[in-house]
Amino acid sequence: MPLTSLTAWEALFEQLEISPYNKDKNNQKIILIINGAGGVGSIATQLAHWAGLKIIATASRDETISWVRQNNADFTANHRKNLVAEVHKLGFKYVDYILELNDLDGHWEEMAQLIKPSGKITSITENHHPIDLKKLTKKRATFSWEWMYSKSFYQTPDMITQHDILENISQLLDNKIIHSTLTQTLSPINVANLKKAHQLVETNHMIGKIVISNHK
Repeated sequence: MPLTSLTAWEALFEQLEISPYNKDKNNQKIILIINGAGGVGSIATQLAHWAGLKIIATASRDETISWVRQNNADFTANHRKNLVAEVHKLGFKYVDYILELNDLDGHWEEMAQLIKPSGKITSITENHHPIDLKKLTKKRATFSWEWMYSKSFYQTPDMITQHDILENISQLLDNKIIHSTLTQTLSPINVANLKKAHQLVETNHMIGKIVISNHK
């Protein structure tokens, strides 16, 4: 939970600049979370719901659709189809925020079309080909990256905020406002289970997070 929670919190409340405590404003806003069933997506969906946003989470299989619904997504869209058509089919021309967690290159054109004028996009994945930022110019939309290690890597003055974030996450978990995203545990810690865990992640079919532990 700590790493994915830090990533999700910083992406939503720092990079996308959503106020987690302004539910009256947020319930008029729509966020598209691409890869809603993954580790970061699973906690980001819960945090976005807690903040009062309307959530479109992408999922492509029955089990992942069920999972994002459990995490309080209001709508689902299939990221293996054309996302513009999928979102329009739900009745929305634009979205206020986009959190991209899977394939920046593959979804860039769709995001540029779907983002609302003055909207904000944040990605945790790197591009492998040039992305055309001019697509956002006329909408004066904002694009940013989130990397959970930035504060510690660069020893930024606000590093302490990550302690505060984890305290907030702990309280939300204790109060059962959010729940753990752990869905699978492999035991014991050995080479075979390390390989199995990597294989599961590489299939792009993982739901939530997997843990390798010596404790069952």
